[in-house]
Amino acid sequence: MRFLSRIFTRRPPPGEPSRLPSPDALVLLARPSGEAEAQISRDLLEQAGIRALVRNIDAATAQSGAAGPPWAYELWVLRKDLRRAREVLGVEEEQPAGDSA
Repeated sequence: MRFLSRIFTRRPPPGEPSRLPSPDALVLLARPSGEAEAQISRDLLEQAGIRALVRNIDAATAQSGAAGPPWAYELWVLRKDLRRAREVLGVEEEQPAGDSA
């Protein structure tokens, strides 16, 4: 078993740069304040030709299919579409925690 795990989990040698993230990976674009805002944002992106995913992160309501609380929604896009999606929605890039401008 260890033999197979060594074959399929390639780690870069020391000093070699790690792999760049895939342009087809999903990235978080925004946290809309409620389901309605999330769906409207998704529709605007799709009209601009950008595929988007609305995700309810509240486990209780997501499992039951009920509407989640306003804080529970996330809007995800493909990494390659992130810059354009920000322009379409007027979303600014989030600053990492602890950074001050």
